[in-house]
Amino acid sequence: MYQLIHADCIQALRIMPDKCVDCIVTDMPYGVRIGGQDWDSPENVRHLIEHALPEMRRVAQRTVLTSGIAAMWLYPEPTWTLAWYFGGGARGRWGFNHWQPILVYGTDPLPSLHMHHTDVIRSTSNALTDRTEHPCPKPLSFMRKLINRVAPSSADVILDPFMGSGTTGVAAIQLGHRFIGIEQSGDYLAAAQRRIAEARPDFPHTLDLNAKDISCPTSRT
Repeated sequence: MYQLIHADCIQALRIMPDKCVDCIVTDMPYGVRIGGQDWDSPENVRHLIEHALPEMRRVAQRTVLTSGIAAMWLYPEPTWTLAWYFGGGARGRWGFNHWQPILVYGTDPLPSLHMHHTDVIRSTSNALTDRTEHPCPKPLSFMRKLINRVAPSSADVILDPFMGSGTTGVAAIQLGHRFIGIEQSGDYLAAAQRRIAEARPDFPHTLDLNAKDISCPTSRT
């Protein structure tokens, strides 16, 4: 039900066929050097936008990413946008912000299904129960709601090329999806592997469509 790949995401994505997964859902680095980490530098964000994002858009029917407010202007124009509204929290240069942008490349799946849709994902910011080995994991409740919004069929295959400690993978499996995760850090990969292996499909997804197969040459850790 899941594949975890220990690799640099750019290299891993380059060997995947065009449109071999339905949806990428990922939390990109914001370029704020959280914890002094080099992977969260502004320079690395620009590098990933130039080299990883085109591969993500090639591999997936739909690419959904959280960019951070400051870095969102570095990205090419998205097809459409969502907002994560969490009510309060992160302090910006102008004060406290209550939302984060979500950029989407690819068509919105809901209008073609004649379903009501919203551009706001409402979920509180990280609770203590959402803390992992990663310095900034997204809340599991937020990831479940986001996946339900952008991949409403449990037949959709979800890929996270910046897997971190695996929150997207846990949410995807709980919603009944097949999941592929890529992570270059061995420590984060181990944490993700443990969490995802314990996940069970026990949360309701929006639609129950027929499952389908994919052909995507990936390696299992």
